[in-house]
Amino acid sequence: FFHGRDGLSKDYLKAAELFKRAATDTYQPHVPSMRYLAIMLANGYANSQGIPDYAAAIYYYEMCINAKLEHFPNVRDLCINEHRSLSDAYNYAKEKNAQIRGKGRRKL
Repeated sequence: FFHGRDGLSKDYLKAAELFKRAATDTYQPHVPSMRYLAIMLANGYANSQGIPDYAAAIYYYEMCINAKLEHFPNVRDLCINEHRSLSDAYNYAKEKNAQIRGKGRRKL
């Protein structure tokens, strides 16, 4: 559903739902699905409004980083790098937002 291959139309919401189901499977969580879901969340593909959910993306990157990766050794490195980039940008934006809000207040 993510790429719209094999006769399926692109459906990002359905893809996100399936990635989440695979990523959070109780018996055998699928590590690449954690990464794909994090990417979708960070880019706004996981909801109908198209609004990124950075906190949720960071959560799934952390799940990926901490998962058992014997079948997907290179996925952890990808998750580490993407998590670092997203976390840096997210924290920078939060700090700037706080600074902007602080400048708008008047001191009495």
